Amino acid sequence: MPVRWKTTFKEQPRINAVGIQYLSHHLDRQVFPSKRQSEGLRSEEDERLIDISKSYLQRHGLLGKKTSIKEPISFDLPKLQGNNLDEHFRRLALFASDPYLQYAKDFAEVTLPPKPKEFLFKSGWIKYTQDGDVVEVAYPEGDALVFDVETLYKVSHYPIMATAATKDAWYGWVSPKLTGESESFEHLIPLNTVQQKRVIVGHNVSYDRSRVKEEYSLAESKAFYLDTMALHIAVSGMCSQQRIKWMEHRKLKHAEELDEEEIRDSEINDPWVNYSSPNSLADVTEFYFKENIDKSIRDTFSELDIQVIRDDFQNLIGYCAKDVATTHRIYSHVLPEFLESSPHPVSFAALKFMGTGILTTNKSWESYLESSEKLYQESRSHIESSLRELAEEAVSLRDSPEIYMKDPWLKQLNWKSTPQKFRKDGQPYKKQKLPGYPEWYKELYDSKDQTLRLTTRGRVTPLLLKLKWEGYPVMWNDHYGWCFEAPRSKRDELLQKNYILEKDFLKTYGTKRPTKGKQKKDVTEEDLLGQTESEIESFWNKDPETSEFVYFRIPNNVGPLHRTSLLLSKGFSNAFEKNILSSDNPVAQQALQMNASCSYWISARERIMNQFVIHKTKNYSIILPQVLTMGTVTRRAVEKTWLTASNAKKSRIGSELKSKVIAPPGYCFVGADVDSEELWIASLVGDAMFKLHGGTAIGWMTLEGSKNEGTDLHSKTASILGIGRGEAKVFNYGRIYGAGVKFATTLLKRFNPNFTDEECKVRAENLYAETKGSDGKFYINKERHKLWYGGSESVLFNELERIAQHDHPKTPILGASITRALMAKYLNVNSFLPSRVNWAIQSSGVDYLHLLCVSMNYLLKKYSIKARLCLSVHDEIRYLVKVEDKYRAAMALQISNIWTRAIFSENLGMKDLPQSCAFFSAVDIDHVLRKEVDMDCVTPSNPNPISPGKSLDILELLSKPESSLGVGKDLKLTEKIVLEVPKHTHDTFDNSKEDYFSLKNPLWKETYLKMQIADDKEQFKQIYRSYSGEVRQQRKQRSVDNDVFFENSPGGLANTVTRQSLTTAAVDDAIPSAPPMNKETKKRKYKRRETYADELRDIANMLTECDIDSLNPALTRKPYRRNYNRKFEKFKRHQPERLSFEELERCAPVGPSSRKTYGYVNDSHSFDPFDPSVFDPSVFRVPDKGNITRNNLVMLKNTVSSGTGFTPILQLWKHSSMISQYQPDELPESAIN
Repeated sequence: MPVRWKTTFKEQPRINAVGIQYLSHHLDRQVFPSKRQSEGLRSEEDERLIDISKSYLQRHGLLGKKTSIKEPISFDLPKLQGNNLDEHFRRLALFASDPYLQYAKDFAEVTLPPKPKEFLFKSGWIKYTQDGDVVEVAYPEGDALVFDVETLYKVSHYPIMATAATKDAWYGWVSPKLTGESESFEHLIPLNTVQQKRVIVGHNVSYDRSRVKEEYSLAESKAFYLDTMALHIAVSGMCSQQRIKWMEHRKLKHAEELDEEEIRDSEINDPWVNYSSPNSLADVTEFYFKENIDKSIRDTFSELDIQVIRDDFQNLIGYCAKDVATTHRIYSHVLPEFLESSPHPVSFAALKFMGTGILTTNKSWESYLESSEKLYQESRSHIESSLRELAEEAVSLRDSPEIYMKDPWLKQLNWKSTPQKFRKDGQPYKKQKLPGYPEWYKELYDSKDQTLRLTTRGRVTPLLLKLKWEGYPVMWNDHYGWCFEAPRSKRDELLQKNYILEKDFLKTYGTKRPTKGKQKKDVTEEDLLGQTESEIESFWNKDPETSEFVYFRIPNNVGPLHRTSLLLSKGFSNAFEKNILSSDNPVAQQALQMNASCSYWISARERIMNQFVIHKTKNYSIILPQVLTMGTVTRRAVEKTWLTASNAKKSRIGSELKSKVIAPPGYCFVGADVDSEELWIASLVGDAMFKLHGGTAIGWMTLEGSKNEGTDLHSKTASILGIGRGEAKVFNYGRIYGAGVKFATTLLKRFNPNFTDEECKVRAENLYAETKGSDGKFYINKERHKLWYGGSESVLFNELERIAQHDHPKTPILGASITRALMAKYLNVNSFLPSRVNWAIQSSGVDYLHLLCVSMNYLLKKYSIKARLCLSVHDEIRYLVKVEDKYRAAMALQISNIWTRAIFSENLGMKDLPQSCAFFSAVDIDHVLRKEVDMDCVTPSNPNPISPGKSLDILELLSKPESSLGVGKDLKLTEKIVLEVPKHTHDTFDNSKEDYFSLKNPLWKETYLKMQIADDKEQFKQIYRSYSGEVRQQRKQRSVDNDVFFENSPGGLANTVTRQSLTTAAVDDAIPSAPPMNKETKKRKYKRRETYADELRDIANMLTECDIDSLNPALTRKPYRRNYNRKFEKFKRHQPERLSFEELERCAPVGPSSRKTYGYVNDSHSFDPFDPSVFDPSVFRVPDKGNITRNNLVMLKNTVSSGTGFTPILQLWKHSSMISQYQPDELPESAIN
């Protein structure tokens, strides 16, 4: 029963066994209407799981800690549209996607009409019918179209031409600017998207959408923009770690000297390279259709002269039409695959809202651009002027080598000079560049502008500023980067800080110095250092044992093996503040401050200044963010500017960017941040193992951890590492996303340069031992398994890895599949496990956002709330709302959040929800876009503070009468829905091969959890040994009780063996050794004949319904990989059509034993499995009925059970083929005796 607390509350709070407060009774009944009263009572199994959970929390000092118990929140929610939350969300999603889903499916099946031979050079839309008619129209007709736009992008953002195609006709649009009818480029393309519901398909369609006239409206668009690039990424995209490998593979395939063996080896090591591609239209076309398309003509659109476009109009618009046709081919291929891989209707419906975002601003946008650019240019000019003064001061010493050669910085410059040359008549030669000046100065001098080219990023700059590291002069070397020169007496002291000596670094790096022939030939500012080649050689090759000085590498934030090439950067600000990097020259401090101040503007300047802003009235303008709705393998949305915009910082020029998104008069922004979204999802996956919220240490800390008491996750990490709580957040999210000790070590060094590398490593290892735990191993049927144990997050990581390592991983809630490139069957040498773990969390986070969008759409429509999605940034969501509806929109957000949190819990097997996470901690109501409503957004480019907005929690919102949603409209929702996808519980990802070791077995589940919370290795092993010993006893007893095969099990084991669960153990059970032939068995042998024959034939039929291609990844073990690949290819060319092996890759992984030849087949035909004659129908024949004996099957069983070769698989198939030919009464008696 729930724990009862003594309170003064009106309603008794519902508290679970570990102190977590659940929803009030009233809310609980509304959110989980399918929960039966009996589900509130705990079974014996639940009690045992709770005891294990309490033990887990006790070991981490959390059991009995103070939790926050508050007044139960109770109010009426809109009625669920279904018997449970999954059914509810399916109906809401089908409502949102009606009629778009049907339009999209139908359009994928059509064949586009032939392209017109010639397009009319006339402004506006022209329709080209299949009958040859050419008609002027206002916009294309039809429910679905594929669309492409072209711009003269170096001149204007506005379109100059476009083409579109529907199932019935082609369309062409030409700008009045191109035809000469207008002097202005400012013409947009009409598509009637505010009035007509239609599907618009494009490749990177957000770019095309930003040129559609009706999209620049405050009214919500009725168009559904479907992006083939996004669909491809979701189905066959690759993670960033895979991209490098894929590019290397493509380089091999397109090399001038094709090495087929090397290509084959590459594909064997990384089979996934054939199941993925980059995202461009050309790459995707080549991937799906093995065709190369010529994109060279697009370079014409980079011209500055529009006349070039006019002169080549037919070729250019033909190129645009060809892209339209290609895009439709891709769409027809990839849409069905996407609907199959992401089958839940929410995953499709949400794309409509994600792809139609809108940002509003006003005349302050231009002021923002001017102010930021002006400050940046002024700061840069000031620093560069100071650097020029330092350069002039240094060059004035060119005739005083006794001075500059004693200076540790200036002596590194190239002081070699060329005197002025004169003709015989005494006149100097022309075009002599600064005769008598040193080379370093001459190379900086720009003769055209007659000034020095000096920036803070130049290699000369640190020497002119006389920078020091640890108080010693910095020195440059092309091979090692920036180093510092220290007295030999300081050698040991600096080694204690783990600085790398020059020689040590060279040895670690493992490469030789480039030869002179490989040195850079073009001299730039970055190369103007040092003396001649021989002087450099002598300087850097001093005997380290006799030299007066030692040379250490300046550490790089990226890692110890990376050279540091830039000192005056934002990354070294911390070192400057701690006086590790220093200078006696005040200009150095100014330069660093300038770099830090301008860093955001420098990195984002081009993207911000190129925003396409359409001015609607004097009061507002509109920007359409070019969002790629699924831009990563996790299906996260991607946008180059707005989804990466930082929050305003007082020292950063231009960092107030988001606050320049300003609501028009009469509107406001309503939105919220999902509190610890992905951390909560990850911890929920672990808690579900105990069927208890807060059942794991990380789950408890996420829900109830207190910063004041140091029990929250970030405080715990900070105490382990000895860093601040803010810095600890980076470590926590990095670890949850799959980053390892190496990541933590590098990051810790960056935060604390004073820590030695060894200190960083030890602290990072301690962190992972405390959180992730230790790596334990155990064996099931001689197969090794890994399990984390002893850490506060061990259960979580084991569950995430179990999902990630499944053959076909899906998100637990909406069942979205991982991309092909990360599926286990296409991975071999590289497992990309961190990327797959990261996918499990982040893709579930995308599910969360999609559920929110679909729920909000329903509530906005039902209660006539005037609002539309503005922008969503990962865990943030913002709506543009009419002022009079702001509180109702805020309430709709809170209701959507409780529904979304609840379906996550319900689909993971927990029909309860903690009150602490059910609602947004606050909903923001603001007139600008910003992270927090009280941020003043003051920056160097925005000195005037912005007035604050409002932030309301659920109780404050409930206290406002205006927040009542009122009586909603009756919406037409789908009554009958198909629940084609089962709930995605932990059992979905159960890869175990026996009931003894299945998580459906309560005893194994309890043992499995106890192993994970073990204190040490010995306890871990003892828990497993105890359980496995009991299993052995049960197996032994079962063997004694079943001496007559199938006697006690009518129907036999074959009825329980499916193609999905076919394993070596299943075959072992289905084809057993002959039972002892005592009197009893002889009497029953005729009775057994029919049952036994049925069993064998059932197994045989399953074995012959597979795909041999899935065996290819298994044929990769060294040293047989290359040899086997050749034989395998030869073998495949001769295989009969019926031969297939889809599931048998699990039965018999290829090993050295597969090289043997087994000759026990009764047709007396011994064979090599790769001999093509094996499958010659005249040789491979069905033997006589009397030739099959029980001994054959026993030998076969022993081969499959103990051997791991490819040959036994062929033998198994061969025997199965024989057996499957017979009816039960035809099977010879010799086969069952």
